[in-house]
Amino acid sequence: MKILREGDRGHALAPERGRVEVVYEYRTIELEKSKAVVRNVLVGVDAETGEVLTVPAQSTPRLKAAREATKERVLSIRMPRELEDALHLVADRHRATARQFVPALIRYYLARASSDPSVARRLCKSSTNPLAAGACRVNLRLRVKPELFRWMSEFEAANADVTKSDLVRGAIVAAKEDVLDARSEQRLRELEVIARAI
Repeated sequence: MKILREGDRGHALAPERGRVEVVYEYRTIELEKSKAVVRNVLVGVDAETGEVLTVPAQSTPRLKAAREATKERVLSIRMPRELEDALHLVADRHRATARQFVPALIRYYLARASSDPSVARRLCKSSTNPLAAGACRVNLRLRVKPELFRWMSEFEAANADVTKSDLVRGAIVAAKEDVLDARSEQRLRELEVIARAI
């Protein structure tokens, strides 16, 4: 695949004018349906009018990611302060910044639960741990992909005594057990990879 550079030239079809010369430039683009704004996207611009006429293949993944980001769901979870402390300890154990690591950590456990019923059962059981059962004074906001949110909603509907918040609190307790109590060497290694990647 050829990677185009700013200043490269090509041709594209212009409405009512046919084939015209385009110059590739980085521009800020607003997506039509989602109204998401994407900065610094390489596009083919009409050399005469400055109108955007084409988007090269190398720019489409960025535009797709921006569209997908607008579809993410935000979960707002109340939890005890002790769970927040546990999250910071787990992040510190991996020498990671809690702000970056914590969302990835929780999504990791939720994604595992969505594909493995035994992990889902573990999160449910972990949510009843005394550490998760304290007074909920801390608010945690977490972005999740639509597929994961859908699974959580379906799981919640199929298990009347479990909420999305329970699943998240259970994920935090499971992470605490796996990392701080050294319950799972395999998960510890997987979380180490995640911590190094962010």
